[in-house]
Amino acid sequence: MSAAGMTAEEIKEANDLAGAMSMKYKSISQTDAMHTARNIRSVVGNFEEATKILDPLMRLRVVALGAHPEKAEELGEDFDKLVKGMEIKGVTQNVEKFNHYIDGMAKAVNVFGDTLRPTDYYEMFKYGRAATNALGDDFMLKTALTLAQELGGSSAGKALSSFYTQFVGGKMSNKALEQAFKYGLITDESKVIKTSTGNVKGVLPGAFAGQEYLQPGKTDPYGWVNDVLLPTLAAKGVTDPTQIQEVIAALASQQTTAQMMSIFATQQARIKKDAELIAHAKGGAAAEDFQKNDPKVIAKSIGAQLDNTLANTTAPMMPAVNQGMNWLASGLAYTAEHGKTRPGDIVAGGGWLAAMTGALGADGIGKTAEFITGKGGSFGLSKAVAAMAPMLALTQIADAALDDDDINRLRRYEAGPRYRFDQLKAIEDSETAADIYGHDDPAYDAQLKALNDAKRARIEASLTDLGYAGPGTPGRGQMASSWTIDDIRKATGIGGSGESVEAKVVGEATLKTEVTVSPSPDFLTRVQQTVQNGINAFRSSGGPATGSSGSTGRSMPEAGPPQ
Repeated sequence: MSAAGMTAEEIKEANDLAGAMSMKYKSISQTDAMHTARNIRSVVGNFEEATKILDPLMRLRVVALGAHPEKAEELGEDFDKLVKGMEIKGVTQNVEKFNHYIDGMAKAVNVFGDTLRPTDYYEMFKYGRAATNALGDDFMLKTALTLAQELGGSSAGKALSSFYTQFVGGKMSNKALEQAFKYGLITDESKVIKTSTGNVKGVLPGAFAGQEYLQPGKTDPYGWVNDVLLPTLAAKGVTDPTQIQEVIAALASQQTTAQMMSIFATQQARIKKDAELIAHAKGGAAAEDFQKNDPKVIAKSIGAQLDNTLANTTAPMMPAVNQGMNWLASGLAYTAEHGKTRPGDIVAGGGWLAAMTGALGADGIGKTAEFITGKGGSFGLSKAVAAMAPMLALTQIADAALDDDDINRLRRYEAGPRYRFDQLKAIEDSETAADIYGHDDPAYDAQLKALNDAKRARIEASLTDLGYAGPGTPGRGQMASSWTIDDIRKATGIGGSGESVEAKVVGEATLKTEVTVSPSPDFLTRVQQTVQNGINAFRSSGGPATGSSGSTGRSMPEAGPPQ
């Protein structure tokens, strides 16, 4: 209610008033009373004025509930419209007049029961337009109700509006104006509007006979038809009901107006009977009788007071409940957004939740049966479904952990040579393990070896297609960061089992060579070899040199002493 601009004091006052109204009229819950109070405030402008008309409106609602117990759920909307209709009629600003209308409506509802609803008043006031405020109170509360019963609220309002427009406002068809002149219904010809050629164009207000029935605030179509129109027609010799209806059909500009005037001209006994019943019926005072003696109203009272009990009991917990519901709404909003990119997660989670709900329901039935029969019943199914939650979560997490880039990298790895070398290494490791631990079945070993050989051959063929040399080539398939000293020696032939290197130099030179080998960034040991030979004379025959000794490599014999 704060959103409607009500102050904290007004809200507290409204709650207290709604509670008091529900205590007085037990078939109306505090929530319904509060709803009505808020709507009345929007009509009268402030809460203080709303409190003055809430009580009679609640009284009428109990009467309407007694007349229409089968429409109890619709009465809230009906009364919202009724309040608006009363505003259109202009009686909400006058408490005394408002109470008069409410009491008259209560009498009519008690008399007509199912055939008259509060919304009929609203529609009659709404579609009556300018006529609504001009019509007299007695006509609206006694005669118009018979009309609303027969035509319905909206049609009755339209008929009253067109009657007012024609006989008070002077707007009508040429045919209707001709009939009015013909039967002497135009008494003030100075208010007749004519063209320059003398043709009648229309009439100003006040031109018709019987102006006492056509005054603003006192307009009475029923009185005008019976006290003015019918005597005027009788003076012209028109007394037969059929002839009267023919004249009315020609006189009225609208069909609904003609229908209404015909009802007033031919059904006086019915209209008087209804008016007498309304005059002697109970008004708002009947609300107390309904609350005490009507079983349907009493049943509604029980339901309303249970609602009050639940509402007042749970009120202190509502902040926490609201917070929880907001959290749930936020979670659902996240789920909806997440579902755009990963719908599988939502489907999996929803499926598990549905399975868990079903499992709990089934186990609950089993436990109930165990309570009754003493046999069976467990939460085994619920536990089994619950145990699936971690596996389902891990599956979804694993799926979520791989994005498109990860998948593309994996595909590049599987298409490249490194994947094939890793497969060869895996085959070699498996064969080494088989040699260490062995098997008791030679046939199985032979079969396994054949499978490995076939797999190795396929991998080697794919490596050949990628441009790699055959098996046994030094450094094949190794990245620079994985080389060892032995790998370097094998690849260069320096030491180990590699072939000896022969160096032959012809001529005279001073040679200084520095070699630095860095196998990898993590391999901090540097291998450095500096060879400096001072060769002053060489023999082309390959004999021992004269001078200082030297060596051309580990595989070369040491040079002899100077000769």
